[in-house]
Amino acid sequence: MKKVRLTAAFLALTMAAGALAGCSQETATSSAAPESTPASTAAESTASEAEDAGSDLPLWQQPFEETVTLDVVIGWDADPSIKEGTTPDTNSLLTVAKDLFNIELNFMWMVPNDQYSDRLAMQLSSGDIPDIVMLDSAYFYEFLDSDYLRDLTEAYDTYASDQLKSTLDYFGEAPVTYSSRDGKLYGVPALLDTSESVAGLYYRSDWLEGSGASVPTNVDEMNDMLVALAEYGASVNGGQATAGLGSTSSVLNTNFALSAYFQCYGSYPNKWVMRDGQLVNGFMLDETLDALNGLKYLYDNGALAPDFATWNSDQFNERVTNDQVGATFGTYYIAAYPLNLNKDANPEAEWAEIDINSLGGNAKPAMDQVSINHFNVVTKDAPENAEAALMKLLSLSLSANSNSTDDKSIYNGNDLPENGASIFFLPVYMYFPTPWEEYRENIWTAYENQDPSNLQTAVENEWYGYMNDYLTYGNECENLGTAWGMYKSRLSEDMGIAIGLATKNSGNYEPGYFYGAATATEQRVSATLSDLAVSFVVEYIMGQKTEADWESFQSSWNELGGADWTTEVNEQYNSIVNPQ
Repeated sequence: MKKVRLTAAFLALTMAAGALAGCSQETATSSAAPESTPASTAAESTASEAEDAGSDLPLWQQPFEETVTLDVVIGWDADPSIKEGTTPDTNSLLTVAKDLFNIELNFMWMVPNDQYSDRLAMQLSSGDIPDIVMLDSAYFYEFLDSDYLRDLTEAYDTYASDQLKSTLDYFGEAPVTYSSRDGKLYGVPALLDTSESVAGLYYRSDWLEGSGASVPTNVDEMNDMLVALAEYGASVNGGQATAGLGSTSSVLNTNFALSAYFQCYGSYPNKWVMRDGQLVNGFMLDETLDALNGLKYLYDNGALAPDFATWNSDQFNERVTNDQVGATFGTYYIAAYPLNLNKDANPEAEWAEIDINSLGGNAKPAMDQVSINHFNVVTKDAPENAEAALMKLLSLSLSANSNSTDDKSIYNGNDLPENGASIFFLPVYMYFPTPWEEYRENIWTAYENQDPSNLQTAVENEWYGYMNDYLTYGNECENLGTAWGMYKSRLSEDMGIAIGLATKNSGNYEPGYFYGAATATEQRVSATLSDLAVSFVVEYIMGQKTEADWESFQSSWNELGGADWTTEVNEQYNSIVNPQ
C-alpha cells in the first residue's frame, strides 16, 4: 500500500460518502492515477511458477513462491457461533492464507460494522488506500472512473476456483456486466440471491379460520381480511389492542412494514422500475394513490394500530409474540424470526403466507434484477500478485463455507467456527449462493425415506433435523419456535423461500433495476425525499392529507431534486448497461 494523491473532487466524495453511509459523487479525473504492473503479466508469471512446481493441488490453492503482504481494513461484529475471543486478526482462516497460500494480511484498522463506512471514507480521504478492499457501488464506480482499480480479468481466469466461477455463473451475465468496463473485469461482485428479496403477506391462519373469512383473491378481499383479523384477534387474546396489519415506523421498508403492501397495487417504493423505456421511481407511480387509499381504509377500520407510526422493531416483536398482530409483510426468513417468537409463546398459533401474485389486478411482487452487496477489488498501487491473492482469498471464503462440499481436510480444522474461523472476518469475501431448489429436493427426499445419509452438507443436515422434528412431533417437538420457523421459512411448499423461488421461476415480478453509484442529486436530496415520502404516507393514512394533495406532493418531490435524480439515474444506468 502506498499513499496516493487523490484529486480534490475525490476527497470531497469520500467525506460526503462517510456522512451518507456510502453515497458517492463527483467523478475524479484519472490524471493522478498511479501506474501499476499489468494484471496479466503478474498472473501469467505466477501461474507459470505454480505449473513448474507440479503440485497436485488446484492452482488457486497453491502457494506463492514469495510472501504476498496486503494492507487491508475491515468492519466486523462479534459472532457467538465462532470460538470465543476470535477477532479478524486471530481468524483461523488467516492461518490457512499464510500456510497454504503464503499470503499475509496487515490490518490497518478494525472497527464495528456500523462504523465501517465513515472510517473507510476517512481512510480514502487520507490517500492511504488498502491493497484489497470491499467497495459498495458508490466507491466502486468512482474508483473505476478514476482509474484506481486493477484489471482482474487474467487473474480471475487463471486463479478463481471452479466454485468461485460457478457462483458468478449462477447469477447470469448481469453481475459481470456491472463489474466490467471495455470487456475487462475490475471487481468480483458479492451477490445475494434475488429470490430472497421477494416479499409476501404472512397472516394468522388460525385467526382467519376462526373468523369465518376466506383467503383473499384480490386487494379488496385482502383489506377486509386484515380488518377481520384485528377484530377476531382481540376476541381471543384477552381484548388486547390488536393490529390486523402490523408495521414498524419505517413504513416504506420491506420487512415488517408497508412497502410490499404498495406492491399489491402496482406501486414500488424504494425501487427504480422501467416504464416506456425509462427508469422511474416506483413511488411516483399513480398506483401509489390507490395503495394509500387502501391503507387509509385499514386505519379507519381498525386494522392498522392507532400508534403504528411509532412502533420500533422491539415493540413490533413484542406485539407479534403476544398475539397482537394478525398479519405482516416480509421476505422469506421472517417465519424464522420474529414469527417464531409467537410460536414459542403460543404453540397453537399458525401462520400462512399469501403470494402477492395471487391477488390479481396490478398486484405483482418486486424482485431486484441484480443484488450486489459489494465489489471485491484490487487497488492501483497494490503489490505484485495482489490480483491472484484476491482470487485465492475469495475462493477460500466459498470453500470454507458450510454449504461447500469441498474436501476441507487440507485446512486442518482451521475452516471450522469452533476453531475460530469466519469468512465474515476476512477483509474480502463472497456469499455462497444457497442452492435452494437442490437442498429442498434433497431434504424432502431424505424425509420421505427417513434416511438423511445422502445429505452432503452441514446445512442440509441441520435443516433436515428441524423439519423432521416439526413434522414428526408437531407442537410437541423440541425447540418448537426454531424448528417451526426453519421449516416454514426454508422448506415449506407454500411459504417462505418457496414463494420467492416460484416468483423468480415464473418471471411474474416487477424488476427493480440496479443502476450503480449514488448520483450527485441523490447524495444531496435522498434523505429529504425519503422523509417527505414517509411523512406523506403517514399523514395520508391518518387523514391529514387527501387525494387533492397527491399532485402537490409529486411536484414537491420533483422540485426538491427528484426530477434531476431521475435524469441522472437513467444516464448512469445507460452508461453501465449500454456503454458507447
